[in-house]
Amino acid sequence: MPFARTVLVALSLSLLAGTAYGQNESGTPPAATVPAAADALPSPDLVASGQPLEIDTHRINPKALSAADKATLDQIDSYFNNIKFFSGSFVQVGSDGKRINGKFWVSKPGRMRFDYDPPSSLQLLADGTSVAVRNRKLNTQDLYFIKQTPLRFLLADRLDLIEDSRVLAVGREAAGISVILEEGSAASGGKSRIQLTFPAPNYDLKQWTVTDPQGYDTTVTISGIDRKLQLPDRIFYIDQTKVLK
Repeated sequence: MPFARTVLVALSLSLLAGTAYGQNESGTPPAATVPAAADALPSPDLVASGQPLEIDTHRINPKALSAADKATLDQIDSYFNNIKFFSGSFVQVGSDGKRINGKFWVSKPGRMRFDYDPPSSLQLLADGTSVAVRNRKLNTQDLYFIKQTPLRFLLADRLDLIEDSRVLAVGREAAGISVILEEGSAASGGKSRIQLTFPAPNYDLKQWTVTDPQGYDTTVTISGIDRKLQLPDRIFYIDQTKVLK
């Protein structure tokens, strides 16, 4: 898969932060809940490490959902639909174990920005219509329409997982809740899977693992979340007429 697509799949599927799967930059391919017991929660060290948080899931038939599974999906829909502004930091662990840090900003509907920390020169922007994967070091910019990517529903005003995506599996246990989605798009070059994980007791999105069309996994963990910072539209601006300087 071309490198720009690899970045886009991981970033856009996961909504809130990004990953390049640890590759180089050369172009190479809220419902009411019962709080869990303290000893059932993921340890802070595990969360900080960026390693996967284990929540068991089971396959579902979206046309014949159990009441419990529907309640879990409704809770996740509500979580996303109650987000307007969202920013924070992320750490990703690629399939090769490489860690990359960065910061992200989201302003719904339609706008996102992901900046990788140095020495990476990568940046992803969504301005409400288009998505740009930018590499200042290589002086390149790859453009896509949002409708070509999973961002078409994840940055929408309202999200309904059953109607807007293909849900494969759902899980709820003492440690939290989780959902596995499958997404294919023109920009991704094939079908990818993402597992979103919401640890107890707050059930906020903390981590996701993306499996790309080639079967490689990348785990992203977010922290330092701010939901009140209203962002100016100019930080999401994409210059579609000029070569990057």
